[in-house]
Amino acid sequence: MFSDKWSPTLALTALVFAVIQWTISLRAAKRKRDSELTNWGGEVIRLMAELETLCHPIVKGSSLDRVAVERLSYHASALVDKGRLFFPNVKSKWRTRGDGTRTKILDEVLRACYAARHLAAYGSGPNDRLHREQVWAMRKRFVELLQKQVGPTLLKVGKDDVGQHVEMDPALWIDHRRKLVLPVDADGTKPIDPAIRGIAL
Repeated sequence: MFSDKWSPTLALTALVFAVIQWTISLRAAKRKRDSELTNWGGEVIRLMAELETLCHPIVKGSSLDRVAVERLSYHASALVDKGRLFFPNVKSKWRTRGDGTRTKILDEVLRACYAARHLAAYGSGPNDRLHREQVWAMRKRFVELLQKQVGPTLLKVGKDDVGQHVEMDPALWIDHRRKLVLPVDADGTKPIDPAIRGIAL
């Protein structure tokens, strides 16, 4: 048996070990939550991007699949409720509703639901371009709000990481030193030595 003089030391060691274990568990739970939140946010972003295109497609003459749009609406509705697992309603004594008020980030997801329902119900119309702009702006706001929530886990960037203006026409992008060569090019391609076949060039 340990002597009495060791009892305080053992108790302190056990306490320190318990605190360390608790801290590790807390960090693991936070990482898991951030991962699940990011996955949820990714689902919302993909839905908004698809809805934006459906509102005003670049390809003219394509028929709108209103059934598919309605599927987006109930998917968005489900994502609103799924989002409540991360963002519960805000309780306020100035509100009469007992369940509180929805958070800002979920407002954007609900807008996606309503935009999809509107498009499914009424189809294409004279305001299609405006609807696309609204959904585009909605997605931008959603991403900004999501970034605030996962801010501590975002990668650190500095002035050296600042991007440049990207032309919408790929033909205007900067030239690369090495040119792409395809089998259909007029000059053809150089034969590949079987000894090096499969090695990336």
